[in-house]
Amino acid sequence: MAKNPRMGNKLRSFRKDRGLSQVDLAAKMGISASYLNLIEHNQRNLTVPLLLKISDILNISLQAFSPQQEGSQIAELTEILKDPLYEGLEASEGDIGELVSSSPALCQALTKTYGAYRNFMEDFQVLNERLAQDPLLSSNIHRLRTLLTSIVSFSEILHDNADLDPNERQNFQRIVLDESENLSKTVNSMLEIVSGEGLAATVSDITPHEAVTDFIQAHDNYFPELEDAAQELRREAGLESVSVRARLVGYLLDRHGVSVEIAADESQDNGASFYEETKRHLILPMSLPAPSINFHLALMICQLSYEKILDRLTDTRLLATEASRNKTKAALASYFAGACLLPYDEFLKAATDTRYNIELLQRRFSASFEQVCHRLTTLRKPNASGIPLHLIRVDLAGNISKRFSASGMRIPRYGSACPRWIIHHAFLTPGVICSQVTLMPDGNRYFSIARTSSKPSLAYGHPGRHYSIGIGCQITFADQMVYSDGLHVDSPQLAVPVGIACQLCDRANCRQRAAPPPPKSIIPPVERGRNISPGIGDV
Repeated sequence: MAKNPRMGNKLRSFRKDRGLSQVDLAAKMGISASYLNLIEHNQRNLTVPLLLKISDILNISLQAFSPQQEGSQIAELTEILKDPLYEGLEASEGDIGELVSSSPALCQALTKTYGAYRNFMEDFQVLNERLAQDPLLSSNIHRLRTLLTSIVSFSEILHDNADLDPNERQNFQRIVLDESENLSKTVNSMLEIVSGEGLAATVSDITPHEAVTDFIQAHDNYFPELEDAAQELRREAGLESVSVRARLVGYLLDRHGVSVEIAADESQDNGASFYEETKRHLILPMSLPAPSINFHLALMICQLSYEKILDRLTDTRLLATEASRNKTKAALASYFAGACLLPYDEFLKAATDTRYNIELLQRRFSASFEQVCHRLTTLRKPNASGIPLHLIRVDLAGNISKRFSASGMRIPRYGSACPRWIIHHAFLTPGVICSQVTLMPDGNRYFSIARTSSKPSLAYGHPGRHYSIGIGCQITFADQMVYSDGLHVDSPQLAVPVGIACQLCDRANCRQRAAPPPPKSIIPPVERGRNISPGIGDV
């Protein structure tokens, strides 16, 4: 294998993440510690046989050593360094790539520091708005003045009237005492508002949601242990039968003593499922579609039967807080449920045979649109993988709630995506799959599809949740997807110029710009006259 100056750095990072010394890992690999040291410092080649051993020993996918993984970190650092905070810093993409290659630990430190800065700024903005507009603060200020006036008035009465009747004096003293206690409570309440209820404690490296995303991206969204566990459950529960729901319900009752009830929606006011731990009783609402009910049943089985696997997978330095570990366990349980209901080999063959026809896959596996899209992105098994896809989910406000990229497409970590992305346009045609060929600023082209997806309302008066879900691939894989039929994907006229996010995009004179371009961008003036109604991006 050719020498790759970046593989040694990755190997060292993975080894330290698993808590192994060079001596320990070298012994497991069957080589000397000195030879491993040379590999980690890029003085020796990392051969294919050694890569296979490392994959087994460290339980990581071979894709973890692919340039795509490094490209994600380069993309993230590029996004960070476009922030006006670093306006005076000159850093080309080549410089960033070399930094990622030579000092991955330093890059992780910079990412964590910037994440803490962003969290702090968001909290500061919330606090600033709350201090300026919060009616609770205004109410407390008024109450504070009232209490102080009352205390001062009754204190003056007690001071100026030495001949007060003892009963009256005692009554006034009690009023002063009560009002003082109320004053203390009001002051404490105001301090909670001003402090943001422990605002400083919430500023961390990254949010739990971001930690989950980084964890899944680091593992290329493929977890062999969960795939094996899902196959084990399919055998034990007999899920090859058509009555999948009955089999899962029976398994929960037989193995864990958990009964399942499909209840009226009115009984559910706190979410799509409710598990009564003491009674060992799982309640699911009637409004859930059949695929969602099966998914929740498999999710429950994972949490009860395979807790040790979840603990082992989340025992990593990538997940520094209890909140991030718990959220990651929930994400891994969802992965297990998908692997259980959509078995890897069968699903991969069906996806290939149907050319990634999501509607056909939905009907064949009795799954939802979102479940099928998620499962398609997990087909990353070495030597038996599907198309490398990216996945994005956004809500009506444009917030990105899920993101993963095996295609190499850059997805913004901070803020919203470019308004030209097809994932936003899908809201204009609910339930219809839209397609798009995108031309990114770096010259790469991608083929993407998107469609809306809705979560049911659990009760009258409770609004449902609506999302747009998009998946896509590099343009070279587009012909493997049925949705590219009839499109001249190689035609330059078909490609839509798209950015990553407005604050990262240098494209000149974009009429859909929602934020100013990066500070060092040079937007050429519009020729042939002057725009009399300039927008945010116009100069």
